[in-house]
Amino acid sequence: MTSSVPHTFTRKEFSEINQLVKDNAKDAKKYIVIDDKLYDVTEFVEDHPGGTDVLLTHVGKDASDVFHAMHPDSAYEILANYYAGDLEPEVSKEQQEKQDKSKQFAAEMRQLRDKLASEGYFHSSKLFYAYKVLSTLAICGVGLYILYRWGRTSTLAMIVSAMTIGLFWQQCGWLAHDFGHHQCFEDRTWNDVLVVFLGDFCQGFSLSWWKNKHNTHHASTNVHGHDPDIDTAPVLLWDEYASAAYYGALEQEPTMLSRFIAESVLPNQTRYFFFVLGFARFSWALQSLMYAIGKDSLNKSKALKRYEVTCLVAHWALFTYCNIAWNSSILNMVLFFLISQATTGYTLALVFALNHNGMPVITTEKAETMEFFEIQVITGRDVSLNALGDWFMGGLNYQIEHHVFPNMPRHNLPKVKPMVKALCKKYDVNYHDTSFIKGTMEVLNILDVTSNLSSQLSKKAF
Repeated sequence: MTSSVPHTFTRKEFSEINQLVKDNAKDAKKYIVIDDKLYDVTEFVEDHPGGTDVLLTHVGKDASDVFHAMHPDSAYEILANYYAGDLEPEVSKEQQEKQDKSKQFAAEMRQLRDKLASEGYFHSSKLFYAYKVLSTLAICGVGLYILYRWGRTSTLAMIVSAMTIGLFWQQCGWLAHDFGHHQCFEDRTWNDVLVVFLGDFCQGFSLSWWKNKHNTHHASTNVHGHDPDIDTAPVLLWDEYASAAYYGALEQEPTMLSRFIAESVLPNQTRYFFFVLGFARFSWALQSLMYAIGKDSLNKSKALKRYEVTCLVAHWALFTYCNIAWNSSILNMVLFFLISQATTGYTLALVFALNHNGMPVITTEKAETMEFFEIQVITGRDVSLNALGDWFMGGLNYQIEHHVFPNMPRHNLPKVKPMVKALCKKYDVNYHDTSFIKGTMEVLNILDVTSNLSSQLSKKAF
């Protein structure tokens, strides 16, 4: 007869299990902690709907806050299937830690989240999103009409059309981001349908590629070695940890290319930063196409994979047809391609850089001692703008609010900003709010710092 009493894991026992995982021991069990309960996710890692990487970043850690912030109610039923037992409470140490500001801050932030949920802040305005989708599609219509009407006779019209299409892709990115976080519909299927339409078909970015990358970013924001958004070597280095890791990993006998990058490229990254941004959109589109073709969809569905690949191919087929059919020369076709790609690259990447680059980067060891909400706040940068700026940045200028409440509709983020800001002030948690220009200068400053460090490290390496 089996006992119905759940097993209680001691802290020492849990630590030993986690050490086996870190040592890559064969058959090592992978556990996560949620609300002081242990869940064995060893077999679930590959099937995780949010992606494998995001789950692996929290193996052996307390994932309570990130789980509650990023999952629907239905996920709790799935989670229950992997329950392995309870985690022994830390008696004296735990009592002391609960007095710590970080833990108090996290506890009050959870209370605020529950309060906002009960008051309807997580419910979207369908009218707002209908307006956003239709107005965004209208930008595409204007851009294509200009090209169709005057593209064969006017180079200026071609340029205006290319920039308009580039802006359309940028706005599609913000909407796909909203639907990808399930901010609009309670039924997640409809959110996914719109992500594939706006992301895969309209913008040319794979849903599965983006979610796998973006979910990990939210779970481990600016954590060195975990956050893919700051892992941009050898193109750009954002912090001293990335610089040390890159130069430390150079081979004993580096190739001519790797030596050239280490000695002549990275030490000058501040100078070519804006040049690189122009290629960002095409690089991401290419990465997502390769991901969609070569890997399974995020939920392992073959139907979703076919849908995504079909939409991506249709995106490029339609773009190519319009470019060839409505332009008068090969030169204008090439210019239309380059200008549209560069417009989206600049308008997306400038916003992305403002979100977290130049903010503190945290080691994995330090992240394990910090609360989820504190990490989200201190690594984010809010940008105060007018209504036009809010539109241009797609609501991501409320980056801190978005990261603590990722599934809150963007139109409610300005309303909760004063509440989050006040809570941060109460617990002395650094809340960074700045202007677009000052934020951009902060980004360039950190690039300059790492450029100088790269220069020093290259001299030591060779």
